[in-house]
Amino acid sequence: MKFSVQTAVLPELTREQVVAALRRHGYDGVEWRLHEEYHVKPSELREKASDIRRLVRDHGLDVSCLMGYAPLADVGLQERIAEACAVMECPRYRPGAVLYDGTRSYRDLHDETVDRLGKVIEAVAPYRVKPVIETHFGTVAPSASLAYRLVQHFDPAHVGINYDPANLVIEGHEAWQLGLELIGPYLDYVHAKNVSWVRENGVWRWRFEAMDRGQVDWREVARVLKKVGYDGWISFENFYKVPMRSRGYVGEDLTQEATASRDIDDRLAEDVAFMRACLAG
Repeated sequence: MKFSVQTAVLPELTREQVVAALRRHGYDGVEWRLHEEYHVKPSELREKASDIRRLVRDHGLDVSCLMGYAPLADVGLQERIAEACAVMECPRYRPGAVLYDGTRSYRDLHDETVDRLGKVIEAVAPYRVKPVIETHFGTVAPSASLAYRLVQHFDPAHVGINYDPANLVIEGHEAWQLGLELIGPYLDYVHAKNVSWVRENGVWRWRFEAMDRGQVDWREVARVLKKVGYDGWISFENFYKVPMRSRGYVGEDLTQEATASRDIDDRLAEDVAFMRACLAG
């Protein structure tokens, strides 16, 4: 396995500080967040792609993914992101979410999404880059099976699934092995974080949790990942006690009103050590 970090969880650092920290702690790559706040603005992709690639290479790292928010309907923007991926020698990127909030029927959204995804795949194919659909609550792909339902129409060489077990705890959980067996060759990327459900003031809500204390049993997930033959990227998106100042993929609260934050070096060291132990077990 190879390890990277989604830079959304490093809001305190500049691009230069991000890659220096990841190199110092033995990571293999970096997953850049594409956002006007930080670390890579979509508006500067073309201008900065070569410089960013050089920066990453100079630190002995790879760009594992570009984590974007661009809507599937904007094929031109999807193509510009794919072009930047090609410059950075990054094989994948995440397009924006297709929200499911009940205002439109799932069947209509599914059909529309498949059509738009097909057009995007065709547009980005010349760059040898694939869009990856993240398993994410609040979207038309909240589970492994519904993510598979979107991508099954296409060649897995041209589209993939970003499997996020913690998101599945929030919505869409299926047995780990069942979901990964179903996804099969579309499994292209894995996010690592953890969450727990808690009851506060009579209401159930989820919150970010330490990797070893949430409801994702990462030792079990690691066992199943190895069993299905996955040996790709595991990218840490661990928001636990990170001083966030923005909202997430579907507008979720990333700040969680945290009153304390973990030291950057501590969390980078602890996360990768924990995952290495899970994989070794």
